[in-house]
Amino acid sequence: MSQYYHAHRVVEEKCRGHMTCMRHCPTQAIRVRQEKARISEELCVDCGTCISVCPEKAIVPITDPVLEISHFKYKVVVPSPVLYSQFDSSIHPYIIHLAFKELGFDEVVDVNTSTAALARILVKYMKGYQGRLPLISSHCPSIIRLIQVKYPDLVELVVPLDVPREVTAREIRKTFPEKLGLKPEDIGIIYIAPCPAKIVSIKQPAEKERSWFDGTVSISDVYSVLFPHVVALKKNFDVSQVPEDFYFYAGWATLGGITREAETEDWLAVSGLDHVMKIFDDIENSRLRNIDFVEAHVCMLGCIGGPFNIENPYVARTNSIKQQAKYEKPIQLDEEDIDRKFKEGYYFLEKPILPRPTKYFDSDLETSIKRMKEIERIYQKLRQIDCGCCGAPTCMAFAEDVVRGEADLTDCIFLAQEQGDSR
Repeated sequence: MSQYYHAHRVVEEKCRGHMTCMRHCPTQAIRVRQEKARISEELCVDCGTCISVCPEKAIVPITDPVLEISHFKYKVVVPSPVLYSQFDSSIHPYIIHLAFKELGFDEVVDVNTSTAALARILVKYMKGYQGRLPLISSHCPSIIRLIQVKYPDLVELVVPLDVPREVTAREIRKTFPEKLGLKPEDIGIIYIAPCPAKIVSIKQPAEKERSWFDGTVSISDVYSVLFPHVVALKKNFDVSQVPEDFYFYAGWATLGGITREAETEDWLAVSGLDHVMKIFDDIENSRLRNIDFVEAHVCMLGCIGGPFNIENPYVARTNSIKQQAKYEKPIQLDEEDIDRKFKEGYYFLEKPILPRPTKYFDSDLETSIKRMKEIERIYQKLRQIDCGCCGAPTCMAFAEDVVRGEADLTDCIFLAQEQGDSR
């Protein structure tokens, strides 16, 4: 079985076995054993829900130190568009760039050009697509992993286009060495992420051998060191300092950002795990009709609701809308270059999205049937009330744990009581 990287961990000293994380996990990846939470490597999709709901803050993110790439000769930072929404709209986005340079970065590159280019590519791809519908956006890594783990029949519907951050890093990697007269390995590229899923997509991509980034830092980590510089820079900032070639574009940070670019009337935008899974259930059961494209985000309101963000998502959304009105301007694109790269497959994923193999499924049909029958036999013995006292989220999940040898029947308080009474 493959080893899967995850961008969060349980701090056992803090964990008190509340079971809140277990009850909220969308893929039933968490068990509570001996009053400590345990996260399954195979089933976790890095949505960050457990981080948000843990009352003890016992589940914490794993990110790179902000200055980890200090040994590179030239340091480039690529911030998520969400970062700008963490600041009031009175703060010009270019101030954020200046603050990063005070932290030691040589250059700040936004994903706006790649986002605008991929919007064009999405339209071209959808116009030529003849397969099963609806297509599902590929820009939320947790959505991809949710489909791989929980909805493997839907992998063929994921749009096979790369994401703006990776396209941006790829352009940096390919053009900067010649521009700067440096070797590619002398240039360090770091991404500022709003959620654990994006960190995982860089540390262990599902659709390519390796990411174009050298490291990644959470917005919450970088904000604390960035904010003092932003405040100081704002005092003496004048808009005349903004270069002519500076473009601000909020991109696809908020729900509906992708669908606005898709040029189709038959679209649907959905966010929040419960809502997403209802839509995916409808797609699996052929109940979602007359929809060609689904934009799906695990976080409420889109990336702006990511668990690594600082600001309230509704305040951040308001900031983003005001920033767009004040600072956004059209991005100039080379349409011929986009057409050529589209035909060459430049914007497509390197590898297809495939279902994730896990220990919860067996490739041998006979063994799978035996396990399913045994699980059903044990399930019928249980109260089927999903109380969670055994440390599993549901009675069915508990039955699966017993069959895999990871739990004992007496872990069910009702069966344990029956056995005690029978003595």
